[in-house]
Amino acid sequence: MSTLRAMAQWLVRLEIVWLTLIYFYFIVSDQVPLLAFALIVLIWLARWWTTGRLTRTTRFEIPILILLACLPVSLAVTTEPAQSLPKIYGVLLSVAFFYAVVNTIQTPRDVQSAILWFVIVCAGIAFAGLVGTDWAQNKIISASWIYDHLPRFIQNIPRSIAGGFARNGVGGTLTFTIPLLTALALMTSDQRPTTVLRSLSFVVLLFSFITLALTQSRGGILGTLIGLLALAIWRDRRWLWLIAVALIGIIVVFALGYGNGMMDFVLRMDAQNGTLASRIEVWQRGWMMVQDFPLTGIGIGTYNTMAHRWYPFFIASPDEVVAHAHNQFLQVAVDLGIPGLLGYLGLLAAFIVTSIRAYRATNDSIARTLIVGAGCGILAHHVFGLTDAFMLGTKPGVVMWIYFALVAASEGKTTDDE
Repeated sequence: MSTLRAMAQWLVRLEIVWLTLIYFYFIVSDQVPLLAFALIVLIWLARWWTTGRLTRTTRFEIPILILLACLPVSLAVTTEPAQSLPKIYGVLLSVAFFYAVVNTIQTPRDVQSAILWFVIVCAGIAFAGLVGTDWAQNKIISASWIYDHLPRFIQNIPRSIAGGFARNGVGGTLTFTIPLLTALALMTSDQRPTTVLRSLSFVVLLFSFITLALTQSRGGILGTLIGLLALAIWRDRRWLWLIAVALIGIIVVFALGYGNGMMDFVLRMDAQNGTLASRIEVWQRGWMMVQDFPLTGIGIGTYNTMAHRWYPFFIASPDEVVAHAHNQFLQVAVDLGIPGLLGYLGLLAAFIVTSIRAYRATNDSIARTLIVGAGCGILAHHVFGLTDAFMLGTKPGVVMWIYFALVAASEGKTTDDE
């Protein structure tokens, strides 16, 4: 019995390793074998046996349960199971990652280890974007002398339009990571572990900025700037004057008659003929879908198919791929209906409440930096999500769930210590 218990403890300790391997297989194949789900269930049972509980409780349980309840409904109503299943797999694995991180972090040292692990993940994201992005899409500035010489090591991404990562998708992922990396790089502490973490974060941050600049993602750059501004204001309230200057600048632009041109530049889609009008048309189709399927959604991941089949575009051509509704909140409602949107808003509300309580409950500089950096990253990504979208279950979207988990674990650790 002791040997069996030791094996169960070993299985639980390596939970994040197992999930990482499963997630990597999911990234390259779009599939999650039944055996992988069986392993996840076995890990949960092993944790129950060895610790007396399935998981530590957080403020995220109710919205998570709402989203999970929406998944079988979405699968039942979808007309394209092959398009919906990968998104459902992504949500399930993201939830599994959330609880793996929450249950792994038990001490302040665990928090530092988790941050170090995540900085390494950020480096991987920036590198993967650099060597796997489809740079052939329309860009703000033509710089073929750079793009033609960038290596392309990642090919044949499932459901990719051109075989690689979409540059807006890479930009949207970096909106998550850059604010946190900046917060870590600006930490003020002479302790050796903090110095190492700060130096590593600075190097990865520079690498991430280069990749973001190369994507030329308007939404990604704007979201990142907003996230960094929020971080700057947290560090020094005098940065608030930038908000006033920006508002005055926007008013002046509209007063001079350049408002439509500015909006067209920001809201342009990646398509060859993408304009402000085409973006509005995409939003309108999404709103029509929500009105027609308010309780169930159309089936997660099927916007392009349903739009061309039942809500045809006038601007986009019939063979043009319009992957989503280009607004994060609208897309969740399109995919999972109003109940799914409520669940998603519940996640964000739980994150805000948890972040505030965890920040107030600790004086640890690293924990506070993590909480603020994660919050600025979530903010930056949702600014990006005003004109673009990460469908729930999108593979890079697991970063958001890791942020939720890191903050939830920080609050749980503080509560346990008290």
